[in-house]
Amino acid sequence: MDELKGYVEAVKRNMETMNADDYEGKEEDLRRQQEELEQYERRLKERSVSAEGFDQIVSAAVDCAAGDISFSQLEDVYQDVSI
Repeated sequence: MDELKGYVEAVKRNMETMNADDYEGKEEDLRRQQEELEQYERRLKERSVSAEGFDQIVSAAVDCAAGDISFSQLEDVYQDVSI
């Protein structure tokens, strides 16, 4: 579950950066964060039973990062759709 926690933290950082006022280096931060997210997503996709399962994980992770669901709810989604 460390991978899942890391992904949620990366999503949170990305959301905060996107919502922050413009600052010097913001675009570079967003690019770096996007690369980090893509690395996590590649690994999560490998563990998903289907493309739909992967989409469910990503959607639940975003909801968790936004505070709309708990991490334990995210873990439940992950367990349901992972190999």
